[in-house]
Amino acid sequence: MIDNGKSHDAALSRRTFLAGAGAVAGMAALAGITGCAPSTATEKNSAAGESTGSYAFAKRQSDVADREQLSTDVLVVGGGGAGICAAISAAENGAQVILTEKLSQLGGATILSGGAIPVVGTNQQVEAGVEDSIFAMATDILRPTNYTVRPDLVYTVAENAKDLIEWTEKKGVVWNLDERGRFGQTARRMHIAEGTGEGLVTTLIEHMTAQDSITQMLSFEIEGLVLDDADAVVGAYGKYDGKDYAITAKNTVLATSGFANNPEMIAQYCPETADAVKVVAIGATGESLKWAEELGVELQCMGAYQGHAFRGVDSNTTAGHQALATNGAIIVNANGERFVNEYGGYSDLSPHVLAQPDHIGYICFTDIQAAKSKEFPERQSAGYVATGATAAELADALGIDAAALEKTFEAYKEGIAKGEDSFNRSHLPENFDGPYYAMKITGEIRHTQGGMPTDVAGHVIRPDETLIPGLYAAGGCTEGFSCRAGSVYSSGNGLIQALLFGMIAGKNAATEDKETAQLAIWEQGKTSE
Repeated sequence: MIDNGKSHDAALSRRTFLAGAGAVAGMAALAGITGCAPSTATEKNSAAGESTGSYAFAKRQSDVADREQLSTDVLVVGGGGAGICAAISAAENGAQVILTEKLSQLGGATILSGGAIPVVGTNQQVEAGVEDSIFAMATDILRPTNYTVRPDLVYTVAENAKDLIEWTEKKGVVWNLDERGRFGQTARRMHIAEGTGEGLVTTLIEHMTAQDSITQMLSFEIEGLVLDDADAVVGAYGKYDGKDYAITAKNTVLATSGFANNPEMIAQYCPETADAVKVVAIGATGESLKWAEELGVELQCMGAYQGHAFRGVDSNTTAGHQALATNGAIIVNANGERFVNEYGGYSDLSPHVLAQPDHIGYICFTDIQAAKSKEFPERQSAGYVATGATAAELADALGIDAAALEKTFEAYKEGIAKGEDSFNRSHLPENFDGPYYAMKITGEIRHTQGGMPTDVAGHVIRPDETLIPGLYAAGGCTEGFSCRAGSVYSSGNGLIQALLFGMIAGKNAATEDKETAQLAIWEQGKTSE
């Protein structure tokens, strides 16, 4: 039950508050988290069960006693996909919930997403006659990482994604099996929400708003966690509507996204993306990672992120140029030089483009590729496409060295004739004869994929595998499973991580007592707690 404290006489139910607006295969997998170089925790970190006295961000209950007071069963910090799912799941399991969001609107990174997640065994797959397996899905995620990420997280996702689909369908979300292809996976398993990320979030928000047990408080800036004398998390404190607040909670779920919109953290952990175009959640500034660090957490996979290599410079939009690259286009830099095998993922290719002079590449192609691009006619009519009957003419249109571009094109043609080029590319077009076209591209960053390690129940854990009592986390602020560092990313990883672990963390935060909660260990086919 929400206790309104000394400042609120009216019940806080499911209203939305706007500040200023009218006011593993066993524990081996888990132990593997130390295989990624962690960030350095502060000197104030505590060993399990030992109080250190004071912290930079956390406050004791006695330190927040003079603030406006609220209390609830479950506090969810962050209103993106992970936070929304955590709040709904906690409420379904009998909890009164307060969800705080520092921005004036909900949605986070999820509202910016394509709304697509990989799932095995759905009715949609069955109706389409798709043969698939949990093993295949898990392997498709693990393979690009060279099996360096935690398999307990990956298998928990693969085993429970179908339940997530069915759970969200009961809230009104409509999922369709994506017709666009396999997205580098061995089977068609990408499911896309109607309305993409915006439609997904809107539907979930509508469902959440209908729940009397969930209080949404927007423009509420949480500044840190509240601890009892044993260093258990008992809520959080922050600013709301011009006042200092403290929220006491039985359990707290951090769903605060990553740090893609924090230039200092990007420079520290993902420096190769510092000059990328940011297509990120505004609120992804990483403060909760610092809160966790000082409680003894070693952040994991902090160099991992999702990029996108095909940002149209002239159009200033994300372009669907991967279809051009997949079908035989090549990318050159301002010197007319090729620098990568273009048959790769849109995220994998992004640091290669960003590493070029002025962070610019030119995707060059012929009528063969243009015929397979739905975007090409529109881009051409908008004036974003340079054209040349020959390589020299194209170079002149682009303002780059003609001899260099001619040499690059001739080398590519020789590779086509041999069936494999100098970049070991074997997915080649039938020819690379003019006329030629080109568009200017640069790289994007979408979101980061590193953060707090959790077990498969959403408990935030220390290096010695002890829990931080009362603290759960989900989504972009947690350890991802795309890669240890860099741009390796399988489509849908970030969204499935947010939604599924939000659902899991919310349920456990509602049903567990901090005094008795135990480490959850993944076992084949089930999650045991």
